[in-house]
Amino acid sequence: HYRSGRGHAIRTLAIEGDADFHFQAGETAEQVVTRVSKQWPCEWVICWLPELFPPPREIEGCPVRTAAIVSDWNVYFPQLEYNLSRYDVVLTDKLGAQVLGLHGAHPQYLFPLYSQRSHVHRKLPVDKDIDVLFVGHLNHAVHAERARCLEKLAALSDRYRVVICEGYLDDAYARLLNRAKIVFNHSVRREMNLRCFETLACGSLLFLEESNLEAPDYLRDREEVVYYRPENLVDLVEHYLARPEEREHIAQQGRQVGRSIAGEHRLDALFDWLADQPGGTRAFEELAEEERTFAEILQYGSSLVRSQCVVAAETSANALRCWPERPEFLAAAGCLLLEGFEPRLLAESENAARQVLSWFHEAATRAADAIVLWMNLAFVCRRIPAVETEERCLQEALQAGSTAYGGLLLGSPSDPHYVAWRRSLALGKPDPNVLRSAAAARLAELFLAEGKIEEAREFALKSVHYYPRAAVGYRVLAETQLRGRNPRGAVECLGAGLVHAPFDAEYRTRFLEVLLQLNEHAAARTLAEESFWIFNACPHLEKEAAYFSLRRLDRRVGYHA
Repeated sequence: HYRSGRGHAIRTLAIEGDADFHFQAGETAEQVVTRVSKQWPCEWVICWLPELFPPPREIEGCPVRTAAIVSDWNVYFPQLEYNLSRYDVVLTDKLGAQVLGLHGAHPQYLFPLYSQRSHVHRKLPVDKDIDVLFVGHLNHAVHAERARCLEKLAALSDRYRVVICEGYLDDAYARLLNRAKIVFNHSVRREMNLRCFETLACGSLLFLEESNLEAPDYLRDREEVVYYRPENLVDLVEHYLARPEEREHIAQQGRQVGRSIAGEHRLDALFDWLADQPGGTRAFEELAEEERTFAEILQYGSSLVRSQCVVAAETSANALRCWPERPEFLAAAGCLLLEGFEPRLLAESENAARQVLSWFHEAATRAADAIVLWMNLAFVCRRIPAVETEERCLQEALQAGSTAYGGLLLGSPSDPHYVAWRRSLALGKPDPNVLRSAAAARLAELFLAEGKIEEAREFALKSVHYYPRAAVGYRVLAETQLRGRNPRGAVECLGAGLVHAPFDAEYRTRFLEVLLQLNEHAAARTLAEESFWIFNACPHLEKEAAYFSLRRLDRRVGYHA
């Protein structure tokens, strides 16, 4: 229970886990509010992260006013595009309020969505024995620009103690932040993210990207924070590590500001603001029935709660019975069925594989110009595997021109093509060249495996041309050069793609091997040394660091200084 300074009271509602009230997967918002109000009358239902934790069903019919607070729109835009029109008010970060194009909803920015937990993230009496620290999710496909900056910082571990890690929570995380002189941060949506508040609360110097949209409203450069650009990041780190008094002054100033804007000091402002908002149009109800049904499938299909995913499957089955010829329902059914299978299990389940292939094939046939549907069919063929059919589907994808059904693309959040596609959807600029690059890269890999070197080179070049910020095209192109006995060309390809392969030990290993093949020992030593210090900064990459040690390299090539 929580009661604010001005008397606003909060109770929590969840489908499972620790909460004041709970609801069932099939319950409507009206049913839930009616039941809860018998014990505790409420005036607002505020849904936090509906892209991952969807509300009770039919929230658009809720008898009290509703608000959605949205975070990861860069990944989950397809789940939000129509479903946010269910609410009276939508809040998001500043960039989202500027760029998101939603049906019947107008997202607003009030203040940053995040806050430290002041009882956890606090100043502790520990030594600052870490020079530069980053703790966070290390998916470098989602955070490509951040990853390139992290590589620059990691390379400094030859003379500073740099730590890049993930997996620390609660008190252990707070202690780690306290040990750092500088905490590096780079947001994904130019927002004042959670790490900003946690770092300030723990009294360490916060480094934040200069392009951040929200932090300048609260934090002044060189007064409470240090804003950097990629080109001056290293210089600024070295500057503040060499000047402890200056560094500590900024950190302490930042801590004071962080305490003043903690979440507990902003809740009243949120509730007062909500009280002044007029009721929304809830334009979701104006959609055609099939559009509402498709939005329902997307909303509950992405839930982190298993029972709500079952709701999505049931809705999908009903939709197929009502609209058996619509490509979006055929493809959605295939996507949901795939969710239940590990890659190897799909190949072992003949009935499931046949059903998924049937749905995706019919969807692609009915919307033959939709690149996403051909990419999905190729994705399933790769899992089974069915190489010849996969090649045909990829060729069809390259010829397709429509970006329809974009939210149904299958893929991995560690795939830079997949991530770039999802972000382009969110920004309202779906770029088919991103998918053409992915299709061409996969074709290049298949042709290389078949020994068709010229075809592999042709499609690798296409992949790089369509989307030059993914490393796979450069890697395959380098392999075609090696098969053509042109290791010098392979070095050029691998060198060009290295910036797009952050923390990729396999890519760097191959680059090193080619340099050694050319007897370019000086260049090999430079690459190995840089790689060693990069991986040395990451406790979870000890084996990779050991592989690139100069001692091991020198033994391998018989090098003598």
